[in-house]
Amino acid sequence: MTMTNLEKMKAGWEHSSEQIAISHGDVPFNDRKSQMNPRKALRGLVAGLLLPCLLTTCLALSGCVHRMDSGWREYKVFCGMSFKNGEVTDADWQDFCDEHVTTAFPDGYTSFEATGYWKGSATTTTRENSRVLLIIAPADAKDKVMAIARQYHEQFQQEAVLVMTSTGEALFVEDGP
Repeated sequence: MTMTNLEKMKAGWEHSSEQIAISHGDVPFNDRKSQMNPRKALRGLVAGLLLPCLLTTCLALSGCVHRMDSGWREYKVFCGMSFKNGEVTDADWQDFCDEHVTTAFPDGYTSFEATGYWKGSATTTTRENSRVLLIIAPADAKDKVMAIARQYHEQFQQEAVLVMTSTGEALFVEDGP
């Protein structure tokens, strides 16, 4: 009994030098690429590559697609609550925020408690109570944020204060029409 080429492939038949040709009309499957119509190839290229690029460009020019970077940044300032002579108290933290952070960012910011793990110049990693300032502000506010970090570093004798910056879009949901 003779197996067809398709039956041999379905059965997982292995071949060595014999070639299996699956027919598509008069042209064997393995020769179809060399017989491809150049006009069909060009249409496929336009539809697959150029059309999405043209569509995106048209939408952007018409105002349907907006650039996501609005010039806002997310700044995080990580402040350890321990220093050489003791701990930064809640009252110390509040005073620091009132004097330095609120005056620099009167429109608002967020402060929250965290637990930090820090090796620094010590030989082991230590656990430390911390506060994180989260400030959403225009990109040009970086100098004000760095001044706050430097002030905290000096005032509370910190080995280091981490400032992290991320690019983002800021949108407010507010009351109104």
